[in-house]
Amino acid sequence: MGRRRKGGPPRDPGRPRTDPRLDRWLRGAFDAHGAGNLREAEKLARRVLDAIPDQPDALHLLATVARESGRTDLAVDLYRRLLRRHPATPIAHNSLGNLLQERDRWQEATACYEAALAHDPRYANAYFNLGRALLHVNDLVRAEHALRQAAALAPNDAQVRSRLARALAELGRQDEAMAETRRSIELEPDSAEIHNDAGVVHSTAGDFDTAREHYRTALVLDAGFAKAALNLAKSKRFTTEHDEDEDRIRTAAERGAADQGTQRDLNLALGKVHDDRGEHERAFAHYERANRPFGEAAARQVDESLALMDRMRAVFDADWFAARPSAADADPTPVFVVGMPRSGTTLVEQCLAAHPAVHGAGELSAILRLASEAAARAGARPDPLRTGVMSMKSSSHPGTEASYPECVRALPAAQLATLGERYVDHLRTLAPEAARITDKLPGNYLHLGFIATILPGARIVHCRRDPLDNGVSLYFTDFMVGHEYSNDLQAIGRQIRGMRRLMAHWESVLDNRLLTLDYEALVADPEPLARAMIAHVGLEWDDACLRPHEVARTVRTASAWQVRQPVYRRSAGRAQRYERFLGPLREALGRSVGVRADGANQEAGDGQGE
Repeated sequence: MGRRRKGGPPRDPGRPRTDPRLDRWLRGAFDAHGAGNLREAEKLARRVLDAIPDQPDALHLLATVARESGRTDLAVDLYRRLLRRHPATPIAHNSLGNLLQERDRWQEATACYEAALAHDPRYANAYFNLGRALLHVNDLVRAEHALRQAAALAPNDAQVRSRLARALAELGRQDEAMAETRRSIELEPDSAEIHNDAGVVHSTAGDFDTAREHYRTALVLDAGFAKAALNLAKSKRFTTEHDEDEDRIRTAAERGAADQGTQRDLNLALGKVHDDRGEHERAFAHYERANRPFGEAAARQVDESLALMDRMRAVFDADWFAARPSAADADPTPVFVVGMPRSGTTLVEQCLAAHPAVHGAGELSAILRLASEAAARAGARPDPLRTGVMSMKSSSHPGTEASYPECVRALPAAQLATLGERYVDHLRTLAPEAARITDKLPGNYLHLGFIATILPGARIVHCRRDPLDNGVSLYFTDFMVGHEYSNDLQAIGRQIRGMRRLMAHWESVLDNRLLTLDYEALVADPEPLARAMIAHVGLEWDDACLRPHEVARTVRTASAWQVRQPVYRRSAGRAQRYERFLGPLREALGRSVGVRADGANQEAGDGQGE
C-alpha cells in the first residue's frame, strides 16, 4: 500500500489508503463548503490530496472552491488535472465548460459539454449548457436540439424552457417560441432572467412594447440586472424628456455588480441614453469605460485577423479562379450579405427579404463549420477566432496544405462540390420554397474565396459604410461574442483597413458575383440600389423591397430595433459628433479617410444602415 502514485507520494507512504482520517477530512471539507467556509474546505481537501494526490472528490471540491473564490486560472488547471486522471467524470467536464464559457472560449466549452454527455447521455444540465453555448455562437439548429434534450429530461425547468424559446425565436418559429416563453414564466414568474429572455423573444419578433415590459419587470425583480438594463436601452430611442426607463437604467448602474462584464453592459446602456440625447461627451465617457479593460484582447485579435487575410489573398488568387469549372449551371439559391458589422448588412438583408421570392435566414454559422471540416479533412486543428470569422491553426506552419485556407487547394473538386451541396441542403431546411436564401453573417467577407469555390452560383452583396461612422458604431455596440477588436478604436481602424484591402482583392477575382453598396447612398435614395440588388441576385423587381421595415421576420442582431423603423439617414455622419475623440481610429485608418472643409468625411462609403 506504500506504492507511489503518479503526481507525488502520499505524506505517509506506509499509511493504508483506508485511513479513516481521509474520509473524515473529505466529509469535513464538503460540510465546510456547504456552510460557506471556503478556506476550511480548501484546507481539508488539500490534506486529502497530500495523502492521495489525485483523489477525484477532493480535486473536484478544490476546483470548485477555486472557482467560487475567483481564482479561475487555478480552477481550470485543477479540473484539467482531474480529467487527465479521471476522464469519465461528467460533472468535471461540465464545470470546466462553464469556466471556459465565462472566458468566451466557446468552442472549448462546447467540447467539454459534449464530453460530459458522452459519459452521461442523461445529464440535463450539460445539455442545457451546450444549448446555451451553441445559441451564443448562433449555431441555432444544434442549440435547439440540445435544449430539447434538456427539456425532455427536465420538463419543468423554467431556464431550459426560456432558452429553448430564444432558440426557436431566432429560428423564426415565433408561435413555438411564444408558447415556450409563456410556459417558462408560468414555471418561474419571479425570475428576472426569465423575463429578460422573454423580452429578447418579443424583440426578435418586433414586438418592442411587450419586450420593454418584460425588461422592466426583470429590473423590478433585480434592480441591478445589467443585461436587462442594456436590452431596455437598446429597445427604444431616448429624448430630452424625463424618462422612467432612464431612472431604471441608472438604478441598475448603482446596484450592479463590480465585475468587468456587468460594468461594461451598464456603461453601454448609459452611453446609449446619452448618445440618443445628443450628449456626446457624456456618452463617449461611458463607452470608453465600457471598452477600456478589453483593449489588449482587441489588439491580439486584429493581429490574427490580418494574418489570416494575407493568407486568404495568397490562396484564392486569380489563377485559382481561372482554373475553376464554369458556374453556368451552378445553384443560384445562396445570397451572401457581407461587410463590417454595423455597415448596413441587416438593412440590406431586410430589403432583399421583402421580396416574395427571398427568405432572409440571418447570420448562419454553416460556412464556418464547412471551413472547419475542410481543415479537418486535411488534418488541421480548427480554432475559430471569436470574431465571427475563422482562423485554422494546425501543428504545421501556417501556409502548409494542412491548414485552412491552404487545405482547400489540396481537396479534390468532388469534395469541394459536396461541401457546397451540403450548404444548399442546409439552406433548404430553412425555406424549402424560396428562390433565394440570404446568409447575413458579416464576417463571411473573410471566406469569400472559399464560398465562391464551393458555391460558384452564389451572389454576394458587400455593404460598405463611411469608415469613421462604421468605427464609432462598432465601438458603441454590444456584441454577443467574437468582435473583440471593437473594444479599441485603433484596433477597429486596423480591422476596417485590412478588410477593405481584402475586399479589393475579392472584387478583382470574383468578377460579377460581387456587388458593393454604400450605406450613405442607400439611405439617401433607396430605390436605385434596391433595384440593383434585386437584379444582381437574378430576380424581377418588387416594390415591397422599398418597405423593408414592414417585413415580418426574426431579427436578432444589434440592429433589431432600428431595422423595424422606416429607412432613415441620421446614422450617416455620426462620427462628426465625436470627432474630437477619434484620433486613434483616424490614425489607424491612415490616408484612406479625411475630412472636407464642410466637416463631412471624404471617403463616404462603408456601410449601411445600422
